[in-house]
Amino acid sequence: MKLQIVRRTVQGLVLVLLVSLPLLSLYAHYRAARTIEDPQLMKGFRSAAFTQALHPYVDGLDDPQAFLDANKGTLWSMRVGGVNWTDPLAAVEMIAASKHIHWPLIASASLPVLLALVLGKVFCSWLCPAYVLFELSGKLRAVLRFAEIQPGELRFAHRNKYVFLGVGVALASIFSGPLFALIYPPAVVSRVLHAWVFGTTLTGMVVLLGILLAVELFFAPRWWCRSMCPGGALYGLLGWLRPVRVKLRTEACTGCKECIPVCEAGINPITQSGSIECDNCGVCIRHCGDRARRRAIGSTLPG
Repeated sequence: MKLQIVRRTVQGLVLVLLVSLPLLSLYAHYRAARTIEDPQLMKGFRSAAFTQALHPYVDGLDDPQAFLDANKGTLWSMRVGGVNWTDPLAAVEMIAASKHIHWPLIASASLPVLLALVLGKVFCSWLCPAYVLFELSGKLRAVLRFAEIQPGELRFAHRNKYVFLGVGVALASIFSGPLFALIYPPAVVSRVLHAWVFGTTLTGMVVLLGILLAVELFFAPRWWCRSMCPGGALYGLLGWLRPVRVKLRTEACTGCKECIPVCEAGINPITQSGSIECDNCGVCIRHCGDRARRRAIGSTLPG
């Protein structure tokens, strides 16, 4: 339970960050245009955020503009505290599209790559804002059943997302343009939040998220994450040899199988927790009444 509280806290902080970055960018525009000083233009939540929180703090810094320049972007590519961060999928796609290796881009993706090499697909279960929405769709399926509406149970092969990753990168190289940047849910959620803060609309992006959620809610549980996500495929490949995994103490496991239906990745945690599909969410640990599993280094837990 404590582990899941930490995970939910991290997910919440990511959402706060994704709202804070465009707020800082908008504040920078308002500050440059001196709009912040016009009470007729400063209305709504932006007024409270700018005049009561950001303005006193930012203008109290030695170099306000340097602070604003050091924090901007979206989850696809952003700068936080002056450090550049890029989603590894964005880096791969841009290299394929440009047919050129840009070393600063590689450097900005190195920390997420290192995290995946050690922990596997933790970006998916701990940091991805779209993952939160898709988890919610799983909870809503229980509501449908309670209302005596039986949602579909279509299942698709996990390997589909690896094929999609390869095809997408190939298309980016052929047409010298991005594909995943337009449909990758974490990037889409970031842009939707950015548009909301700036007071603009991204109808197509909202419709895309709505379609994905509808498919998962009514037809195929966790369809995108399990079978289609190119980012999840890339993180899975990076974490193939990860040292930190969810491990099973075989002599303590009674085979109750309580962990199987709660697995967000749609695998059998008893036999497949070491596979590249496991995203280290830890839900199976919480539901293991035998206390037969936890995160550790190695193939199995000692008795």
